[in-house]
Amino acid sequence: MHISLYINSHESKILKLPCSNLHFFQSLVYKLLPPDRAAFLHDQGYVIDNRPLKLFAMSWPISEKVPKLEDGLIKFDLPIRIVISTPITSTMDGIASGALMNEYMHIGSNVVFCEKVEVNYYNSVSDQIIIKTLSPISCYSQMLRSDGRKYTVYFSPFEKEFSNSIYNNLTRKYRAIYGTAEIPKGTVEIFPIGTPKERVAKFKVNDSFPMKGWSGRFKISGPKELLQVALDCGLGAKNSLGFGCIVSDGK
Repeated sequence: MHISLYINSHESKILKLPCSNLHFFQSLVYKLLPPDRAAFLHDQGYVIDNRPLKLFAMSWPISEKVPKLEDGLIKFDLPIRIVISTPITSTMDGIASGALMNEYMHIGSNVVFCEKVEVNYYNSVSDQIIIKTLSPISCYSQMLRSDGRKYTVYFSPFEKEFSNSIYNNLTRKYRAIYGTAEIPKGTVEIFPIGTPKERVAKFKVNDSFPMKGWSGRFKISGPKELLQVALDCGLGAKNSLGFGCIVSDGK
C-alpha cells in the first residue's frame, strides 16, 4: 500500500531546504504518527536477526519542476508529493490521519500543510514485475579493515551481490511481517532497464559519509510473495531514510 501526501504552503510557493534534507521528511513522518506508534518505530521497530526493520519506505520529494540549487539551498516549487509505502495498517492509518488532522506542519523551517492524501495499491500478480524507483535502491555490506575498523561497500545493479543483498533483505522483511510462515521458495534477481543513475545523498548535513543508491527502471523476478514485500516495504536497505521506495511500472 502506498500513500501520497500532497504538501503545500499558505506562506510561500517555494520549499527551501539544505541540500542534505532527508531527515526533515523522515521527521515529518514520525510527527504525523500517534506518539506510541512513532516511538515504537523510531526506538525499536521489528527486530529480525538482531537488526531493526521499520517496514516502511519513503520517496524523495516529487515536484512537477526540477528543483533549483541556489545559495547553498535546494528549492522545490510547491506543491510537492511525498510517498510512503508500508504493509502495516497501523502505520499507514496513522500517517494518513495525522496528515489530514494537522492544520499545519513543519519541514525544516517551512510551514506547510497537507492538501490531499491519496492511497494506491500495487499488487504483484506474477513472478516478474517492472518497477521504477521513487527513491534510489541502496545495497551494501559492512567490511572490516586490517586494523578492525568497519567500512561500507556499496553494490551496483551490475553486480551479483546487488541481487543477493536484495533477496536477503526481502526474506528478513517477510519474516517480520509473517512471523514463522515458511519463506517462499526461489531467489530474487533484479536487472536494470536502460541505464540506472547512481545517486549520492547525506541523510543530514553533518553526516560524515554519504549514502549511495541507484535510480531508474528495473525488472525483478522471484516468488510473487517476496515481490509484493518489495512493493510494500521497499527494496534494499535504508528504506525509512529515503531509499528503495518503488512502484510497479508496466511500460
